[in-house]
Amino acid sequence: MKKRYSSRASVKSTCLLSCNGLVGQAEMVNLSVPGCLLATRMKLKVGQYVDLRLTFPKSPAPMQIKLAAVRWVGDGQVGLEFIRMSETDQTRLRWLAGYVEQRAPQTNWSEPVVCMSAAYS
Repeated sequence: MKKRYSSRASVKSTCLLSCNGLVGQAEMVNLSVPGCLLATRMKLKVGQYVDLRLTFPKSPAPMQIKLAAVRWVGDGQVGLEFIRMSETDQTRLRWLAGYVEQRAPQTNWSEPVVCMSAAYS
């Protein structure tokens, strides 16, 4: 099984989503930087694209995902991958999901180091 590159956060949100002219509601189950898991009665299929509007308690403005792909469907739940959203909403997403970028420590300099010194007389 492939290891996830981002952890999931339990986040309460109500969602409005639209797909092919149909509009429906959903409840967010969890959220991660690349997407989310929703509980919904909408009949979606893997490969479809949706427009998603997420509202959060204590947040004045909804987050809009202009394009998300349905990656998983089963038992009244839908897994979405976020594809297109504003930079502001990307920042909000990272904060809400508790995302901290994991970087491996750099062991080598990426370019040669040149030491220069002045000769003292």
